[in-house]
Amino acid sequence: MSNNISPFFDFNTDFILYGVQHNTVIILIICLSIGLPIVTKRYFNPNQQLLISRIMAICIFVWVILYVFILFYLGKFNYKTDLPLDICNIIGLLVPFLMWNPNSRIFPYLYFYIMAGTTQAVFTPHLFDGFPNFIFIKYWVVHGGLIIYILYVAIIWKFQLNLMDLWRSFLFIQIYVLLVYLINILIGANYVYLVKKPPTYSILDYFGPWPVYIFVCEVILLFLCFMVYLPYMKSQEEKKIS
Repeated sequence: MSNNISPFFDFNTDFILYGVQHNTVIILIICLSIGLPIVTKRYFNPNQQLLISRIMAICIFVWVILYVFILFYLGKFNYKTDLPLDICNIIGLLVPFLMWNPNSRIFPYLYFYIMAGTTQAVFTPHLFDGFPNFIFIKYWVVHGGLIIYILYVAIIWKFQLNLMDLWRSFLFIQIYVLLVYLINILIGANYVYLVKKPPTYSILDYFGPWPVYIFVCEVILLFLCFMVYLPYMKSQEEKKIS
């Protein structure tokens, strides 16, 4: 590590998949996802519960923006790789505005995108820098924060889902994919790997050539959406029986 650079700004390669840092973060996300809504439902009033959701949303938003500013500060920003165009960053930017007052119409979209998509980033992170580097902190505040946030909102406000919510969310993501693809073409980038596969080995290598691997990913996403919908489907069936 450089002697004249703060560890917060200094790049490193300390992150190890399922190493101590990774496992610690996963445990923390699980504990907060379960514990935070339980504690707030028991000990906080509705206004305080709303304040907590807003604080979480703002923290996620700030880190998405701060990450870009830090890269500018370090002279490392590259518009072809560092714009907040992946779905997690976009949700992080929008969630304070869309859910300042938690909205049952917006909730299904966020739920499916976060639980079916962001969770994959938690268990299979594309990350090299370890703590206390800013990239590490930003990565987990955004990805872990979104999961904690959406489960908190789901439990505190008792939002419900139906099968049409799943299909609407899946169709809406196609618009996002098209827009990002067009941006890629315009600026010569490869956000979300829509133009070509990563230059290094990845799981996409098993999914066929372009554009086949994109459609394979779509099928996997749809499957994951159904999986995260199952708890709601089971709850609805139990209500019908009762």
